[in-house]
Amino acid sequence: MRTGNMASKVKNTSSAEAGFVDSPTISRRLNAILRVSTGIMLISFILFTGYTVISKYRDTVQRMRSLASILAINSEAPLVFSDKPSAEENLHSLSAIAEVSSAGIVKSNGDTLANYAPPPNLAQNLPGTAQDLLHKVFTGRLRLEQSVLAPNHQHPVTDPGRQIIGQVWIEADLTGAWLELSAVLGVFALVMLGIYGLGRTLNNRLAYSVVKPLEELAQTALEIGQNRNYDRRVQLHPSIIELNTVVYGFNQMLEQIQSRDEELQNRRDLLEQYNEELKDFSYIVSHDLRAPMINVQGFVNELGLSLEELRKILAPVMELIPEQKKTAVLEILDDDIPTSTRFITGGVAKMNQLLSGILKISRLGRQELNICLVDTQRLVNDNIESIKYQSDQARAKFQVQPLPQIETDAYLLAQIIANLLSNAVKYLDPKRPGTIEIWADEQNDQFRFFVKDNGLGISEQDQKKVFEMFRRGNNHTVEGEGVGLNYVKSAIKRLGGTISLESTAGQGSVFSFTLPKG
Repeated sequence: MRTGNMASKVKNTSSAEAGFVDSPTISRRLNAILRVSTGIMLISFILFTGYTVISKYRDTVQRMRSLASILAINSEAPLVFSDKPSAEENLHSLSAIAEVSSAGIVKSNGDTLANYAPPPNLAQNLPGTAQDLLHKVFTGRLRLEQSVLAPNHQHPVTDPGRQIIGQVWIEADLTGAWLELSAVLGVFALVMLGIYGLGRTLNNRLAYSVVKPLEELAQTALEIGQNRNYDRRVQLHPSIIELNTVVYGFNQMLEQIQSRDEELQNRRDLLEQYNEELKDFSYIVSHDLRAPMINVQGFVNELGLSLEELRKILAPVMELIPEQKKTAVLEILDDDIPTSTRFITGGVAKMNQLLSGILKISRLGRQELNICLVDTQRLVNDNIESIKYQSDQARAKFQVQPLPQIETDAYLLAQIIANLLSNAVKYLDPKRPGTIEIWADEQNDQFRFFVKDNGLGISEQDQKKVFEMFRRGNNHTVEGEGVGLNYVKSAIKRLGGTISLESTAGQGSVFSFTLPKG
């Protein structure tokens, strides 16, 4: 059946792709029910046929025995008196029995007293080929013999000493009985065949009107789940109201999903547009503000040089200025102006660092990835070597376990490792020797890298904001702008991974991030 092929396709797809339990489809169950019902009918027919044949044969044998017994009793007198006409009359009474094909009465010395042969019956009038076929298929003859005892009026039946005076025999032709039985069984077989045909027709009709729409619904659901094509619709079938209710609800659900999917896509496109605009703005701001900062720094340097020139110019006349005013002038020249220029220089430097961070993050989204095989063991060792001075100052020791090779962008991974190791060193507790551990675990189709320290740790309320731009924890004793971890998070996301943090204030932190294997 075509619906059976579709059922197999749906079942195979669901098993391979969706992981469903491999159970029989409705079509297979209907066919199985039909096969079982057919088998039951066939077994019933065989049992009925066997029972009917045995019963028919048993009844025929019993009837022939009764006829033989009656004929033997009626033949006592003809045998005693050798009355052939009476014997022939007794045999002629068998003409009412269609099955009797021949009969005879034999004396005790073996001589035949009388014989009987009826006219040819229907089976005997058949062509020779048909008769041969009937005799091959059926057991055509049944012969029964019955002894005839001498009469005893005092004990006619029970006297065991009665003398055998002859024998009667009857031969039955069972062909007619078998033909009659075959006709009955044929009608029964035709009825069962009709029932099977009706069941087959109902099964096909049910498969076409119910199973096929259900399989179409299942196939459509699988295709939508695999291809995300919400334009598909299932056709309504007017013959079944309940099924149409399910199909209508399914189509309505598809319309709602399609509408929401389109809305989400529009919002996603809008967010991507805003994100691009924000990146452009960040790039422009960080790039264009550098020039004013450079100018400010330049003018601060010029102001310092001018201050030195002013000191030289005022040096000859300082002795002429009253002491009180001289003190005020020196305070301005040696304290107020230098302090102000230092604040300006520090502010400019901090602003430059912030602008560098913004520019670095804005470039991250535009940067083209250069995927290659990276030896993370060597990369970590190189980064440890580059911060050796800072780690020695913090009395830090590194414990690096064997690390894997991974297909990723070497530059971004180096930046991620550098920021995490630098943070781990910066936030070590100065009251105790620092220990920084680095290792990696393989998890299905990705690696998870860990950077653990025994430093100051991060409080629970601060853990939520350390990955945000320009946000830092409450520990302000360590210099920073709040850009590094935000950059790390963005870089890891750019590489297709995630980052997480576990920390306890005063005990240390564990940063872990995932990267796909390739």
